[in-house]
Amino acid sequence: MKCRISIIALKMKERFLLLCIMLVLGSCSSTKQIKTDNGISEINNLDINGTQQYVLIRGEDKDNPVLLFLHGGPGASATALLREYNSDLEKDFTMVYWDQRNAGKSYQKDFPADKIKVDYYNQDVDALVAYLRKRFQRDKIFLVGHSWGARLGIYAVQRNPNHFMAYVGIGQELEAHRGELLSYQYTLEKARAMNHKKALRDLNESGAPQSGDFPTMYKNGFWGLVRQKHWLLKLGGERYGRRNYSDWIRNIWFSREYSFLDLVKYGKSSGFSAGNIIYDPDFNNYNIPEKYEEFEVPVFFISGTNDYNTPWKLVEEYHGNIKAPIKEFIKFEKSGHSPCFEEPERFNKELIRILSKVNTDQN
Repeated sequence: MKCRISIIALKMKERFLLLCIMLVLGSCSSTKQIKTDNGISEINNLDINGTQQYVLIRGEDKDNPVLLFLHGGPGASATALLREYNSDLEKDFTMVYWDQRNAGKSYQKDFPADKIKVDYYNQDVDALVAYLRKRFQRDKIFLVGHSWGARLGIYAVQRNPNHFMAYVGIGQELEAHRGELLSYQYTLEKARAMNHKKALRDLNESGAPQSGDFPTMYKNGFWGLVRQKHWLLKLGGERYGRRNYSDWIRNIWFSREYSFLDLVKYGKSSGFSAGNIIYDPDFNNYNIPEKYEEFEVPVFFISGTNDYNTPWKLVEEYHGNIKAPIKEFIKFEKSGHSPCFEEPERFNKELIRILSKVNTDQN
């Protein structure tokens, strides 16, 4: 009996020790130093419009163009994934990885819900761009946005075109109602083709979106939208060849810049941001093609042909209708909503090519 108790006690000690190790590892994060003569690798917690926000800056040569990446969500930090898949860009750009207000490592437990509004995000973009232009003595920044961040990117280059050398939109958000309707219809058609009874039940119960107002978009409200996005992923309209995010979650967990506790924050911040911004009318009823037809900066759109989150055909159509000094629509055949992480090698080469094209044109 004593032997059994001792074994149990030993196992408990081992589990406790393992838990302590996990907590220690979970509380630590850093960034690998870049040791080139003019390199930069620094972690910043900047005061941006009265909130502390995480900004990681890395590059092999500080004289390279400054690239600011606007992640999606709202609340879905891309820092860990960008470091995993797109770190080669640090050779040609000074990369700025930013966790937007209350996202990822910028998460604060008691963040006010009424500060999650489109206007505040726009102000944050302007403040960070001003900081980067001054810090690196650059007239213009190379701006890249993904999904929700791509919408912020459109707004930014329209407000201050002279602050940007080029804009690249990935999985570009364009129209609240039409985009969500096409996304719903694709998911429903796939469910019917596969005779997926559970998906069909959920989709028929929620019904098609009737307007761009997310809280009342479906008969069962916002959660109808959440269920539709769940089935979109499961039925192949979000990622190419994958039906979950397990690989990306693993990469975030084991990222040098992110700890286990940061992964927990990631989940909390994503739910908090998405769950609160839907009540902002400026978030719900956007229609970019209706409002913005001309650009003063070069504009490039990158879409995966398996993207039915922000349907790629809408992006192709919009590209055909806009005017810009340079414009391109670039299709990735083996990507869904996130070509930057699904086909990273090609994506990195495309950004370098775009940079070369823009520099050639401006010179």
